[in-house]
Amino acid sequence: MARQVALLRGINVGRAKRIAMADLRARLAGLGFEDVRTLLNSGNVVYSAKGSATTAREALIESTIEASFGVTSRVFVLSAAALRTIADEFPWSEEDRDPSRTL
Repeated sequence: MARQVALLRGINVGRAKRIAMADLRARLAGLGFEDVRTLLNSGNVVYSAKGSATTAREALIESTIEASFGVTSRVFVLSAAALRTIADEFPWSEEDRDPSRTL
């Protein structure tokens, strides 16, 4: 199984589109994803799943969120390796390299 990242747009910003992360983790686990974890209350999710990150997987997560919580959110899924590559290749300044200050 590959580690993947799902980034949910606009979740838990202000009082709109509120989703409890425990409920989100449970719903994604119900889809067959394993070791589902969320980052704070951000709507960012890391999980393990068979297969690759695809637009079909994005659509599955989007429809599950809408059906379960009544919230519409655009979801972007990528492999954990792809996210690592993006972070590694980003032109950070020296002061921005502190990992406790970045995602």
